[in-house]
Amino acid sequence: MASRMGRRSEKIRIIGVDCPTCVLAIEKELKKLPGVELSADVTTGEAVVSFDERVTLWQIVKAIRDAGYDVEKEHLYLQVDISEEEGGAFEASLAELPGVIQARYSPVTNMASILFNPRTVTREKLLERVKSLFPEIREIEGEREQEEERDEKIPKLVSFILGLGAILYHTSGVFGIHPPLWQYGNYILFLIASIVIALNIDTMRRGFRSLLRRAPTMDSLVSLSVSSIFLYSVWAMLSNSPDVYFEAAAGVMGFISFGRYLEERLRKRSTQSLAELMSKMVDNARVLRGGRVVEVKVEDVREGELVEVREGERVPVDGVVVEGKGYVDESLFTGEPMPKPKDGERRDVVLAGSTLVQGYLLVRVTRAGGETNLAYVIRAVKEAQFYKPEIQRLADLVVGRLTWAVILLSLLTFSYWYFVRDVSVAKALLFSVAVLVVTCPCPLGIAVPMVISLSSVKALRMGVLVRRGDLFERLLGVKVLMLDKTGTLTIGSPKVISSRTFGNREEDISLICSAERRSEHPIGKAIVRYCEERGISFEEPSSFESFPGLGVLARVKGREVAVGSKKMAELLGARVEGIEEVLEEVSRRGNTAVLGIVEREVVFLIEVGDEIRKESQEFVKGIRRAGIEPVLATGDSYATAKVVAEKLGIEEVYAELTPEDKAELVEKMGSKGVAFIGDGINDAIAIGKSSVGIAMGRGADISKEAGDVVVLNNNLLSVLDLFSLAKVVRRKALENFWWAFLYNVALIPVAAGILFDRGIYLTPELAAIAMILSDISVILNSFTVLAWRPTSASLEGHA
Repeated sequence: MASRMGRRSEKIRIIGVDCPTCVLAIEKELKKLPGVELSADVTTGEAVVSFDERVTLWQIVKAIRDAGYDVEKEHLYLQVDISEEEGGAFEASLAELPGVIQARYSPVTNMASILFNPRTVTREKLLERVKSLFPEIREIEGEREQEEERDEKIPKLVSFILGLGAILYHTSGVFGIHPPLWQYGNYILFLIASIVIALNIDTMRRGFRSLLRRAPTMDSLVSLSVSSIFLYSVWAMLSNSPDVYFEAAAGVMGFISFGRYLEERLRKRSTQSLAELMSKMVDNARVLRGGRVVEVKVEDVREGELVEVREGERVPVDGVVVEGKGYVDESLFTGEPMPKPKDGERRDVVLAGSTLVQGYLLVRVTRAGGETNLAYVIRAVKEAQFYKPEIQRLADLVVGRLTWAVILLSLLTFSYWYFVRDVSVAKALLFSVAVLVVTCPCPLGIAVPMVISLSSVKALRMGVLVRRGDLFERLLGVKVLMLDKTGTLTIGSPKVISSRTFGNREEDISLICSAERRSEHPIGKAIVRYCEERGISFEEPSSFESFPGLGVLARVKGREVAVGSKKMAELLGARVEGIEEVLEEVSRRGNTAVLGIVEREVVFLIEVGDEIRKESQEFVKGIRRAGIEPVLATGDSYATAKVVAEKLGIEEVYAELTPEDKAELVEKMGSKGVAFIGDGINDAIAIGKSSVGIAMGRGADISKEAGDVVVLNNNLLSVLDLFSLAKVVRRKALENFWWAFLYNVALIPVAAGILFDRGIYLTPELAAIAMILSDISVILNSFTVLAWRPTSASLEGHA
C-alpha cells in the first residue's frame, strides 16, 4: 500500500521471530538500507515495513534473510511467449507491480518466476495484473507440471519445404530450366509465400507487437524483412514489373522456421534433466489408516503417518524406516550407483524419489508432497536459471541496443544503395532486408543462459545442487573458504567416547539426558544415544531452549538443567575451576568436552568425538592449489579445533564462535570474496552473508535454504569440482558471447553489400541460413559443458 509521498508500505510476515532480540537483529540489517522502517509483532511475526523508492522489496527480504530469518512468500511460475530480447523489459514491468518481490525470466525455457508477498497481493490478483500487461502468458500450475509441448513441428517443417521449394522453383526458371506452369510463376510463388507467412503468423504478430511496444526483437526484424519484401513484390506483380521476390519472402520465413525447430529441439534437451527429476515424483502412496492399507494422493499424506513401500517401487515420501529391511537406490541424490541398506531397527532415513531395489519398508512420514527433499531440489533447479551473472547483464544490454541499431542500419543501407549508388528500389530493398535478416540477437540472448542451465545439470550429476545461476561467476571471485568443523570436515556423526560424574549423582545424569531429548544437534543426538544404550530413564522437559554455538537450557522435574560448552557454564555462573585440567586433556585429543549443569553446578562431563572425513585432507590441498585460503571457523574449543586444523594443514583457526561471531567474521574478511561451508543451524547466518554459501546435504534445512549450493552427496570433493566447473562455465560463456557478437559484426557489412562490387553478396534467404547457423552453433557449443569430466574422486553417476 502507498503511504506518504515517495514511500511505500508492505505488510509482511517474518518467519522465525519469537523474541525482541530477533527484531533487533533484523533492524540492524535493515539500517544498512536507506529510509527503511520496521514495526513487528514478535508473537506472530506480523510486520509492516516502510521504505522509499531508493529501496526495493527484494533488498528488504534479502536483509531479513541475512539476519538469519525469512519472509513468507510465494512463487508464481508462468509460461511466457516472448523473445529473449524482451526479457529485460518484461522483468522491469513486473517488478513495478505491488507485492512483487522479484521477477525473473529464463530465455532457455521461456519461463518466468515471480516471487511475491501474499500479504499484499493474492495469486489470482497478481495473475490478472500480469495478464493485463502481457496477454500471451499462462500460469504453470503446481511444481510438478511440465511445460506443455505445443506441436509446432509440422507447420515449421512445411514452411521449410515450401520455402526451399519456392527458391528451387524460381532458380531453375531463371537459369532456363522452366519448371511446370512457369508462365504463372509469379502467382505460384505468391501463393507459396502467402501460405508460409500464414503458417508463421504468430511470429509476424509477435514481431510487430514488440515493435509497437518500442522493444523490437528478432521476430520484429524477421517480420519487417518478410513483410516489406512480400508487399513490394505484390506491388511489382500488380505493376507488371519483373522485380518480384516472393521466393525470398518464402525462403527467409521457411529457413527461419526450420532453424527455430532445430533450436527448440536442442533447448528441450537442456531441460531434460528437470523433466527426469519431475518423473521421479510419485502420485500415490499406500498409507496405514484404521488398521488397513489405503492408497491416497501423495499430497494428502500427513506427517507422522506410516507408508508402505514394496520392492521395485519408488519411495513416495521422506521419512524414517520403522519396520522392514531393504536396499535403496539413492543415486538421484548422491551420485553413488550402489544401493544402500536400510533397516527399521536402525531407523534409517529414506527420501522421496529413491527406489527400493530389494526388500520391504514401512516408513514413518517426516515430509510429503511439496515439502520433500526431491521437491526442494526441483524448485531449486527451476530457480537457478533465473539468476543472471554479470556477463548476461552485458549481453542483455547489447541485445537491447543491437535491434534498434540494425533497424537504423537497414534504413541507411537502403538509402545508400538507392540514393547514392542509384540502383533500383528492388535491389536496394534486397540489401536492406538482408541486413535485417542476418542480424540475430537471439544467440546473444541465449549465449550465457544456455551455458548456465546445462552447467547446473552437470553439477547435479556430480551430486551438487546449484540454487543460483550467478553462482559460477561468484565462485571465481572466492579468495577465502571458511569451513565449519562438525558435519563439514568431520563426518557429523559424533559419539560419546567417555564420561565422568562429579559427586556420583545418578539422578543428575538422567536430568541431563532428558534435557537433550529435544535437541537436533549431532552432539545432542549422540548424548541421547549414549543414554539409551545404558538404559537411563528420560523425562519430557517442561521447557526447552537451544542456544546455537553454546548448548541447551531446559527445565526437568522443576530443576534448571543445562548441557553445553565451557562458555555456557561460565555464562550461567557455574564453577569450572576444578575441571579445567580434564577439559584441556579432552581438547588435546581433538575431542569435544560437553558439560552437564544442574542448578548452575557442573555435575557431569561427556567427551564426544567425531571422525574426520576421509576426503577432507585431499579437499584442503585442492583448495590451496586453486589459490584459495582455507580457514576453520567452529563453535568448538580452540584446542579441539587446533588438533583438527593441524591434521588437515589449515593454518588459520577461529574457535568458540557463536552463529553471530561466524557471520561477523565473514563480514570482517570481506564477504564478497568469502565462501562458507557448513551444515548446522548455527551456520545459516554465515552461509547467508558470504559471497558463496555452501550447505552440506545432510545438514539442517535452514542452512540448505540459506545456501547458494547444496552438496547432495555430502562429498567435499564435489565442491572442489564445482570450482573447476566454474572456470569451464566462464570460458564457454565468453566463447558464446564473443562468437555471437563477432559473427553479427562480421556479416552485417557483407549483407549491406560492401563486397557487391566484387560479386559477393548475401541474398535474404542466404542471410537467413547464416543467422540460423549462428544460433545453432551457440547452442551446440553450450552442450560441450556436459562432456567435461571432473578431475577429483567425486562421483558422477546419474542424470
